[in-house]
Amino acid sequence: MLGIVKMNPEVPSSDWDHTDEDTYGLGQVRTPEKFYETFGIDVVSKTTHKGLCSFVQTGKMHKQFMSYLRSDGMGVDYNKITYKH
Repeated sequence: MLGIVKMNPEVPSSDWDHTDEDTYGLGQVRTPEKFYETFGIDVVSKTTHKGLCSFVQTGKMHKQFMSYLRSDGMGVDYNKITYKH
């Protein structure tokens, strides 16, 4: 599963089983890399930026990303977000 969500860049893609990739795929709306970059997730050290919880819990994220909601009602349009935590 870590391979599917691109959380193990240190392991070559050819080294893991891709059997369930279609079943548990990621969709086509945004890349995992864009998500990790936006929210300050380091996939190599498996850590998050220490201010991430506060950013979410205080409502700052909600207020900042509201203007980027997709017109189809399916969440945030990450193509419009330049924010990096």
